[in-house]
Amino acid sequence: MTITVKERILGFPKIAYLFLALSLRLALAPFLSHPFDERTFMAVGASVAKGITPYGQYLLKALFIETPHPHLALELVISGIWYPPPWGLLTGGLYLLSSSLAPNNLYVYVFALKLPVIIGELALAGLVYYVLRQEDSEKTATKGFLLVLFCPFIIAVGTVWGMFDALAMFFALFSAWSLQENWKVSAVFLSIASVLNVYPLLLVPLYAILLYKHERKLSTATGFFSIIAVLTSLFTFVPMFVYNWPLSGMYNALTYQLGSTNSSYNSQAGVQFPYGTASPFNIFTLISEYVSKTFQPPSVLAYLWIPACLAIYVLLLRAKTSTKSDFGVATTMKWSLLLVLTFFTTRVWVSEQNLVFLFTFFALTIILSNAEWTKLHILWIMLLSFVIVHVPAVLFLWMPYPWTLDSAGTFADGPLGFTRLLMMTILTFCWLVLTWDYVARKLKWKL
Repeated sequence: MTITVKERILGFPKIAYLFLALSLRLALAPFLSHPFDERTFMAVGASVAKGITPYGQYLLKALFIETPHPHLALELVISGIWYPPPWGLLTGGLYLLSSSLAPNNLYVYVFALKLPVIIGELALAGLVYYVLRQEDSEKTATKGFLLVLFCPFIIAVGTVWGMFDALAMFFALFSAWSLQENWKVSAVFLSIASVLNVYPLLLVPLYAILLYKHERKLSTATGFFSIIAVLTSLFTFVPMFVYNWPLSGMYNALTYQLGSTNSSYNSQAGVQFPYGTASPFNIFTLISEYVSKTFQPPSVLAYLWIPACLAIYVLLLRAKTSTKSDFGVATTMKWSLLLVLTFFTTRVWVSEQNLVFLFTFFALTIILSNAEWTKLHILWIMLLSFVIVHVPAVLFLWMPYPWTLDSAGTFADGPLGFTRLLMMTILTFCWLVLTWDYVARKLKWKL
């Protein structure tokens, strides 16, 4: 019997693919990153290592006076992180590690900061394989494993960019997978995901409702809530009290995107909240920049995601469930997809790296539904294209080629700036149409 190329690829040892994926990431990690986010993590790590709060304001030049690089020797004030304390503590530990191995070496420090990101991406691919192996066939599991392991979008926003959403997604996915089998373990993992990136907190009410409908016990749902509340509070507040960091800094950081601040695109005075990037509200950016400089969207839109997510919780609570097949991994993935899709559709500001949550739940929902894989490939191509246009891609080379930072800024602010924003808006609506079309037409909802 003739073995096809596809069958040969799927039959290759998993450890070999892991080694190849790891080698690729190790080659990219030290040299590429996003100048804004990576310098923020660098500044936070250096400060936390000295006992300073991760929610401070740091003078870049003072922190890296002995690290030779033109974009570190600037009179530039860097703000702290926008996450709970654990990521700040981790960056502090990685700063100490890199400093002990190669003091004041920019590339070693950046490489150290990428280690949790790389581990998260590989772990996520492994978990996807394990989940699909339990729910489907070896062939399907291997295909899902390779999709996540070598997905250019995930690599671009993780290993290249430097964001750790894949790590948070690993814990969120583990929580979703273990929900019906061991809800206590699920609660622990969702707590960890939530203190790495606050967005997984949206899944807490959803999973509590799924548990209630599965167990028919209010005590189980409240127990799930309680474990997450306690652990999330401990992971968040204990470091703040131990290191005597002011709580006001953390509060301001975590409410930044809902507060009164200027948009990252619109420099005109009076902008009440940031909007745009991978959000459909990016169309307002086009209007305010190129149609009417005085145009301002209603500030109430910043809170649109709250009733939208509440509507999904109510929808799940009222959904008809009668058989055991109504529960399980596939159902959890389906409702998780609906929730995160609703959130990202109604959120005024969406960073493209956060769409790792959407892509992963969309991928698993499609695979477990035996649907077309073509949609998955179209989605990651659109998301990757968005990253390339928005950043723009040349900006990732700012460390070995410092001129790229100024060049990218000139491009974004120049005559082609309108084209860039237009392409971002078009790509955003394209992935929204793709995902909503699948959710509305292909998935079966017992309402």
